[in-house]
Amino acid sequence: MQRRLSWPNHNIAGLLIALVSFSLGYFLLVYPSRPSRSLTFSSYNLSFGLGSFTRPNMDHCGVIIVYIDEESLIALHQSLREPPDRSLHAHLLRRLKLEGARAVIMDIVFSDPGPNPEADREFLESLRENGRVVLAADFNPVNSSVIGSGPADRRTFTEPWAPLAAAAARIGLDPIQLDDDFTARLHFHEWSEMENAPRSLSWAAAELLDLPVTRQRDALRAERWINYYGPPETIPHVTFASALSTSTNALAPGTFRGKVVFVGARPKIGNLIEKRDELRNPYPSAAREFVFMPMVEVHATQFLNLARHDWLTRPSPWLEVNMLALAAITFGFGLARFRPLAATALALVGGIAFLLVSQLMFVVMHVWFPWLIIAAIQLPVALLGAFLFRSLDWIAHRRRLEEEQRRADLRIREQAALLDKARDAITVHDLEWRPLYWNKSAELLYGWSFAELEGKDLRTEVFKTDDARTLEALQQALARGEWSGELRLKARDGRELVLHSRWTLVRDDSGHPQSVLVINTDVSEQKKLEAQFLRTQRMESIGTLAGGIAHDLNNVLSPIVMGVELLKIKAQDPHSLKMLTTMGSSAKRGSDMVKQVLAFARGVPGERSVLQLSHLIREMQKIVNETFPKNIEFVTDVAEINPILGDATQMHQIILNLCVNARDAMPDGGRITVSARNAKLTSAEAARWVGARPIAYVVLSVADSGTGIPPEIIDKIFEPFFTTKEIGKGTGLGLSTVISIIKSHEGFLDLQTQVGRGTSFNVYLPAAENSTGSGSAPISLSDFRGNGETILLVDDEPAFLELTRNLLTHYGYSVLAAGHGSDALALFGTAPEKVKAVLVDIMMPILDGPATIRALRSRRADLPIIAISGLMQTDKLTQTLSTLAVDFIPKPCDTNRLLESLHSALRRRPIKAAAESIPTSIATVPPAVVATS
Repeated sequence: MQRRLSWPNHNIAGLLIALVSFSLGYFLLVYPSRPSRSLTFSSYNLSFGLGSFTRPNMDHCGVIIVYIDEESLIALHQSLREPPDRSLHAHLLRRLKLEGARAVIMDIVFSDPGPNPEADREFLESLRENGRVVLAADFNPVNSSVIGSGPADRRTFTEPWAPLAAAAARIGLDPIQLDDDFTARLHFHEWSEMENAPRSLSWAAAELLDLPVTRQRDALRAERWINYYGPPETIPHVTFASALSTSTNALAPGTFRGKVVFVGARPKIGNLIEKRDELRNPYPSAAREFVFMPMVEVHATQFLNLARHDWLTRPSPWLEVNMLALAAITFGFGLARFRPLAATALALVGGIAFLLVSQLMFVVMHVWFPWLIIAAIQLPVALLGAFLFRSLDWIAHRRRLEEEQRRADLRIREQAALLDKARDAITVHDLEWRPLYWNKSAELLYGWSFAELEGKDLRTEVFKTDDARTLEALQQALARGEWSGELRLKARDGRELVLHSRWTLVRDDSGHPQSVLVINTDVSEQKKLEAQFLRTQRMESIGTLAGGIAHDLNNVLSPIVMGVELLKIKAQDPHSLKMLTTMGSSAKRGSDMVKQVLAFARGVPGERSVLQLSHLIREMQKIVNETFPKNIEFVTDVAEINPILGDATQMHQIILNLCVNARDAMPDGGRITVSARNAKLTSAEAARWVGARPIAYVVLSVADSGTGIPPEIIDKIFEPFFTTKEIGKGTGLGLSTVISIIKSHEGFLDLQTQVGRGTSFNVYLPAAENSTGSGSAPISLSDFRGNGETILLVDDEPAFLELTRNLLTHYGYSVLAAGHGSDALALFGTAPEKVKAVLVDIMMPILDGPATIRALRSRRADLPIIAISGLMQTDKLTQTLSTLAVDFIPKPCDTNRLLESLHSALRRRPIKAAAESIPTSIATVPPAVVATS
């Protein structure tokens, strides 16, 4: 098992960083070492450099320095290797006295008498006259950090020459405490290891002037740090020569008035080793000659610190340790919470803020401390620790990410395997339509593998569609994040796919759109079923409408048929008889057409009988020759064929529809060939067609020399309402009617077509098992004449009622006519024994046919009753008629059929019930009401 790398959190890491940072800072602060001294000295020096813009103006500081320099000695004709003549010092003291100087502090050790006694005497007198002169005492340094300091015994101590010391107002110690870098930083006013050692020059001057600081308790031993006011020669100064000059151009009047005058040497020596009376100044300076400050200026600076009360202080060690701890905690905990770049910026900002605070303390409060330990050590260590922690945390995080990535990859592979098993086509493409993912179902649905699509544009190169629907889908997905709807695409093999498509926008980590997830479900078959369902609903609607129309048309056609029969009886000339025969055939054909519409719309089979297709073909030839364009040649080829068992009207409809389609396929003319032949299929041959059996068939072929059928629409031509003709020139029901009739006759269709050369429809219909016809010998109407029997005729159609009564009267019957059931019952009640049979319409107002029949049977059970109706017979109607024990004749009534049925009923002979089709609305009618009128 892989060991998971863990790393402390931010708080623990911050604590560790703070501890390391504090320990290092504490070591550098408390334990002396070269790095510690370097950081401390640099903090002191840089504080002056950074705060140089806040230097005070020393022009009126009350102190002035007189430099005994090389140029002055040359101008005064003095030797550069010997001390100047003491008479010159005497002249200077007298002038300073005359000018009103407050005090004179001479940073010169007069330890012995000079070479010129007169000059010594003059200098001694000037000391007494001035009365406010501080002379310097010195001792020679021996391995000491104090200039002039040595072993603690009087033999190394050098006091001024006794007469001069007695004349001086104060004696001040000249040595200054230095650090390793030759810089004086700490005030040095008392040498406590030597008894009776004088105070420093600056303290002696302060005591001479009775400054307030000298009156404070333990003020001498207080720790003070020198506050330098600027680089060398910042304090006002003049040369020794100009101070002695009597020329008015040398010095301005009142130069020394009210001033404390420091007198000392400003040697000009070549290198650091030779430096004796100069010390390093902490201020940076571009001029190398001013890098070192004369010692007399250091004394003057210490005096000004005491006079101005602006010396520097340093926090106590305890406070400095707390500052280190606070900085370590702040930077340690703070930087550990940020990434390297942010931590670096934060460290920079924190360092600058800390530097500003330290400088503010230095400038305003005159407090300094070794801030470089924090800025140069603790802060970088904290930043380095933050980097290290972040690096280790990044490594641990990287390990975790790798582990999570491995698990995610495993999950993705598992999910991909599941996606491959999904039935939906799942794809991912970028915004440029390039595929990124393509599951197995997509490969099966579209026909392309993912490898074949790499780098291709799905819209233009693969599916090759400019459908605005796909662009709308992408725009909606980009705008709303998702889209769903229906799309139509073509597969690789040319199949048109109807897809229920769901699009989801996928964004990257930054929230920008990256790709689109598409889930497509193939609903092509579902759409076909929906279309079929809608077509079925339309057909049912057509059937319902046709049923109502059939009832009304049959009621309309019945008087015509009967009227024609009556007129034919009365007509004598052949021309009139021919016209009447034509009218009767047309009315009968109209009735058959109504039956055909119902048969197609509702699937109700027609009346089957044994018939010869050759008779129908010859009849169709006559129709074509009379109605089709003359540029179309109609050819028949009918051999000796077997009869079939079928509906003559439906067979006629097949031939007519196929011939009409052939005509429309030849707009410029051509040939239509209708043929019929016998065919007996073997089992191997029957396996070639769906629905074929190894039996004897009669093959009806209708071939044309027209344009042929394109392959892409062959599968659609038999769908109801599909047509390639212009709007108004075709209903799309022709071939669907043909295939419906063929299937109802247990046959099948073989279609042969070639674009540009023509089409052949080969209809296979089972041959009748008995080749002999089912017809009987012609029956004469005279055989069915009546003998005066009374017939009760009940119908709500006046025309049908009148013509039927005349027809029956003509053939020897006595007729009682009633317009509805109530009238019929009234008439029957007047002479119940006189009525021999009843002809009653099924659909009537007031009292319908079934109710009338039941009422009549209740009065006379053996009464023969024949039901008539414009509706065709259905299972529901058949059941009703069977329950009532009556015969049925459909309208329009054929004279032969009517007379034969009536004759049979009167003689109690069974009659042949016609299998007619009627609307399905009959099935929903209650028993008392069989149909609506």
